[in-house]
Amino acid sequence: MNRIFLPLVAVALAPFAASAEGFSSGYVTGFNSEAECMDTARNSLDAHFRENGGTPDTGEGSYSIYGFDVPPGITQVAIVCSEHDGSVVATVTGYSLVENGT
Repeated sequence: MNRIFLPLVAVALAPFAASAEGFSSGYVTGFNSEAECMDTARNSLDAHFRENGGTPDTGEGSYSIYGFDVPPGITQVAIVCSEHDGSVVATVTGYSLVENGT
């Protein structure tokens, strides 16, 4: 699980070259199931809050995890786990407003 943990945190919170209007997206592959993807996403957000301060503010849907006001700034993060043709992928999207200083 550690081989997936760090890349997922990096993808969730790093700025991307392909961003527009405060949105950044990326994906992580290599999961064996949607349940494994969801566990990794949940653990990654929790670990990021622990390491960077702030009170974890997360929500969860059937196959998605949300992080609100993710440090260091006011960033909203959505991680959606999906399966297609036997491959499970975590799609990670972050959003922040420039006027909030993030």
